[in-house]
Amino acid sequence: MQRIDSNHMNERVFELTGYRREDFSVCLGCKICASVCTVNDLAINVNPQDILLSLFMGKAVDKAHPLFRYCTNCYQCTNACPWGIRIPEVIRAVRESLGMETLFERVFKGSVGIWGRVYEPYIFLKTGLFLAREGYLRYMPRWTGYMSFHLPKKVKIKTGS
Repeated sequence: MQRIDSNHMNERVFELTGYRREDFSVCLGCKICASVCTVNDLAINVNPQDILLSLFMGKAVDKAHPLFRYCTNCYQCTNACPWGIRIPEVIRAVRESLGMETLFERVFKGSVGIWGRVYEPYIFLKTGLFLAREGYLRYMPRWTGYMSFHLPKKVKIKTGS
């Protein structure tokens, strides 16, 4: 496991998220966040509480933690957390403080830099080859099932009478 100096990094995370160290003391260890985490769909068995506990205790964060590589920022963990801890924001802050931008983040910023907005074909072309090369396409049936479940359904419009 690769560990990083905790003092500077932890303070940077608190600065970026607006949290204080004490804010993570409310984490009960219920692991509800882990039970709803989409990264666990990849059979990785992650627990966001590991990161929160390290930050709360002032310890070094494990740079190899799977959430730093695979977190999709879906906020399901935040929605399920009894205290509403915004774990994806913590993950992004740790990534930034460690200089661990994901390919998507680099491409997203590149798109905004070139066109002044997100240009989806550019993002798809830049990340599609990576997804195919790394074998992520085998998860496509799971992703499409997940996306179709979360897409808006047909809405009936009521007419006032």
